[in-house]
Amino acid sequence: MSYSISSIKYLEPQTLKSWFTQGSPTGTGRFLVVDVRDSDYIGGHIKDSLHIPSPAFTLQVEDLISKANDKDDIVFHCALSQQRGPSAAMKFLRSVPIGFLDDKNVWVLRGGFTQWQELYGEDDTVTEGYQKDIWKFGY
Repeated sequence: MSYSISSIKYLEPQTLKSWFTQGSPTGTGRFLVVDVRDSDYIGGHIKDSLHIPSPAFTLQVEDLISKANDKDDIVFHCALSQQRGPSAAMKFLRSVPIGFLDDKNVWVLRGGFTQWQELYGEDDTVTEGYQKDIWKFGY
């Protein structure tokens, strides 16, 4: 199958937050969040997310495929989810073996970590390592 930018689906932060208590609505409910921020990773991250800085993504995509094997939903994000997050999602889609995505969904988190931290930065049930002073002036 051929993937293009129109293959990318966006996930609202509120929906992702609900998955932490209810699981994702597909398959077993297991999901993986992949954070592709670089130096802007400081100041917090989504709980249990996998950090793969965007420059290293291509080198680590095979390992990511292995880690995503038992997940139903894979969610990518960067700071704003306008460039690095969607780009990583496309690289992932184009790298997986035929049939790998038959029972999986690939998403990009709308608004990225910037919007996430505005909504849930201080909620330690879904955000780890949050430092409000880093984010108080916005990204």
